[in-house]
Amino acid sequence: MRRTAPLLAALALPYAAAAQDVAPAEDVTILPEVIVSANRTPTAAASTGSSVSVITGQDIINDGRPFVLSILATQPGVSVSQAGPAGTNSGFAIRGASQQYVRVAVDGIEISDPTSTQVQASLSGLLLDGVGRIEVLKGSQSALYGGQAVAGVIDISSPRATEDGLQSTYVLEGGTYGTARAAYALTGQNDRGDFSLTAAHLQTDGFSAAERADGNTEADGYDGNRLSATGTFRATDNLSLFGSAFTQHESGDFDGFDPITYQLVDRDNTYDTTTWGARAGFDLTTGALASRVAVSWFDIDRDTDEEDIGHSNFSGDRVKVEYLGGYTVSDALLLQFGADWTRETARTTSPYGATAGDADVAGVFGQAIWQPVEALTLTAALRNDDHSEFGSYPTGRLSAAWEALPDTTVRASVGTGFRAPSLYELFSPTYGNRDLDPEKSVSADLGVEQGFAEGRGLVSATLFLLDIDDLIDFTTRFEQVPGTARSRGVELAGSYDLTDSVSLVGNYTYTHSRTATGSRRLRVPLHDVNVGVEATPVSRLTTGVEVQYVAGLPDEPFANSSAWRSDYTLVNARVAYALTDAAEVYVRAENLFDEQYQTVEGYSTAGSAVYFGVRGTF
Repeated sequence: MRRTAPLLAALALPYAAAAQDVAPAEDVTILPEVIVSANRTPTAAASTGSSVSVITGQDIINDGRPFVLSILATQPGVSVSQAGPAGTNSGFAIRGASQQYVRVAVDGIEISDPTSTQVQASLSGLLLDGVGRIEVLKGSQSALYGGQAVAGVIDISSPRATEDGLQSTYVLEGGTYGTARAAYALTGQNDRGDFSLTAAHLQTDGFSAAERADGNTEADGYDGNRLSATGTFRATDNLSLFGSAFTQHESGDFDGFDPITYQLVDRDNTYDTTTWGARAGFDLTTGALASRVAVSWFDIDRDTDEEDIGHSNFSGDRVKVEYLGGYTVSDALLLQFGADWTRETARTTSPYGATAGDADVAGVFGQAIWQPVEALTLTAALRNDDHSEFGSYPTGRLSAAWEALPDTTVRASVGTGFRAPSLYELFSPTYGNRDLDPEKSVSADLGVEQGFAEGRGLVSATLFLLDIDDLIDFTTRFEQVPGTARSRGVELAGSYDLTDSVSLVGNYTYTHSRTATGSRRLRVPLHDVNVGVEATPVSRLTTGVEVQYVAGLPDEPFANSSAWRSDYTLVNARVAYALTDAAEVYVRAENLFDEQYQTVEGYSTAGSAVYFGVRGTF
């Protein structure tokens, strides 16, 4: 039964606990790592053909920094840019494609902003407090997730209880730039279900978003508050109910351009944003058929007041209904199928005028996961989406995972994707174009993962490519432009436990990414290196050092900043001491050597900063 266990336990759809209810105990294998996002069902990492980076709850604790963007920046294939202090406009890219090509979900709720110029998720203020796991799925995944998943998917989930009973965790922190951080989480579990509740707050005086070295001194502050909840209730052995919800309020300051000199300078600009989301549904297992039905909502309301423009409001929402099914044909074959319907709405009012629009997308898909022999897992997926403005668009994906040797796994995938024009690109009265078509993509990757030293070490190498056609660009309005945007590169990663108390991790990404005209894609570095060491030199004392080196970072010289450089090196460090088995105090230093750098030309980044905190459970 060695082949049966991966399919019945690791490919159980859609809720792993439900599979344990119906599978005999002797047939269940406890897997060291399970990936959810790659096939939209729990899958053993060794059976996953797509390239996925996993950030665990322990990784988040070890990192210590407050924002999701900070830890994403350490992952292979992911680059991050920040236009100023906490809360200001941020960007990220996967394999050279920016965030409008990445689908982001938190506990199954898609959080991309439908009011943006391009529909994209803003992670500027998303705190790691209340996050238990992040999966970064790379490559075109529209065959499973629909539009926008051209470069990949970021799947974020809340922490879950690990044992029966109630457990509370807390974080209190303060430090440089007048920063104060507090978070509390309550998790619980029994034989009928589990839940998680989180409250998080971060406030900082910040620093000037416009480059301080260029003479800007006015600090731009930020205040963020988030509440989230998620839970599951097992009504019967075959029926589970689930739900999740969050609300977040953010306010802060940002800078802009002088209307006469067009230089980036201190401005008295403010924003106030409220977002909320919810999702509810059920999992039902009847014999060989497992089904999930879910409904989700997302809403955003953002107000900006700009010194030279005035007041603007951006409000939008998304509602989604989805069905996901899985049928176990045999020990070696699982079929998946599903359908979903999404409506997005966006409304904007500003001194330049008002815009409004909405769009519906209905999609159906099917996937087969086949294990012809114990060491080989093949997947094939097809999907068709029908958009209310441009009609149908089909996508597909193939992937394979081969355990060539007990410690060697070879992975390969190829997929197509598309990005539908945003509501702004379609309906803006000044710049919109209702004749636009979706952007199309093809991606592929090939990688090998090798374990060594009796499980103490792991290294991997992945070659990737991503081509995007029918790009939408801005001239005097949004137009389709000829040519193909291309990304080519390699991701290297490794980890090694030198001793029981010293561990090394590292990764390197080379990304050669060009636009349809052949110029380098902005804010995507050519070289990105991350190296870290974690050590426990004595009992109760934990230390960590992380070094990031970025080189070949291009940007537009619109800001004419004297501080712009394309290469930089950052060093972060953390020391924690366990007062008891349930509480620790820590000191975290960011940009230890006060590197002066920019990730967006003309915008400041933080200098050397120190934070003191306490973290514990009870």
